[in-house]
Amino acid sequence: MRVVSMINGSLLSESASYYALSYARAVQLPFTALFVDNGKESEERVQQSVAALQEYAEANNVSFEVVTLQGEVVPQLQHFCQLYAVDTLFCATRQKSSLRSFSEQIVKSGIETDIAVVKVKNVTHVRSFNRLMLVSKELINPHVFVLWLGLLKANDGVGRIYLSSEKAFAKATTKSGLKYLAAPFMQLATLSDISADNIEVVNALQPMDAEALMRYEVENNIDLLVIRAGVYPQKELNHIGDHSGVNSIIFHPWKG
Repeated sequence: MRVVSMINGSLLSESASYYALSYARAVQLPFTALFVDNGKESEERVQQSVAALQEYAEANNVSFEVVTLQGEVVPQLQHFCQLYAVDTLFCATRQKSSLRSFSEQIVKSGIETDIAVVKVKNVTHVRSFNRLMLVSKELINPHVFVLWLGLLKANDGVGRIYLSSEKAFAKATTKSGLKYLAAPFMQLATLSDISADNIEVVNALQPMDAEALMRYEVENNIDLLVIRAGVYPQKELNHIGDHSGVNSIIFHPWKG
């Protein structure tokens, strides 16, 4: 297995790759910087990104390789993921949802791997992030949990878990009920040598919509949101991505 991050020479793709490198370091997997050359990108800028990422990988003892493919992005990605075991594919997306991004095509392509779509709003936080919030449904996908946990551990950070579930909120009449739902994941985190003092379940007795989530992240100095795709409708996800000042990763599990 390997962690793969797509690069194209842009600052956004390079920034997103730092999250991929942090995750690879935490789960002790090799890292692949993947460049699909369709003739539209600057090879010089790609090489500059490669040099910066390789330096970071070597400083953090992460096995690093660069793979360059030729042709259209999606078909080449599909072929690559069929040949190699990919744990998670990271790709950057544009800062405004109104601008078309290759990430949309990649998510819809049916590639057989988990996809982490990274929206970078604050470049200074990609190498140093300490307050991470996981936003999921009542049943947390194990892959998105491992991603959040790996990033948390790699940066010795403080984590928040928010379970957005209408059913759970309807049943839980107290904060204790919501804490019970998240308890197994809290315990898994402590089994991974993360202090229980560094993990907290968000105490909310009503579901948070996009506006409430953005207020929460500001009030609690969150610097990275990890959101499982499907928790919010796409319109609300776009609203969060467009108007939040916080970097985010929208995690799309493979529907195998």
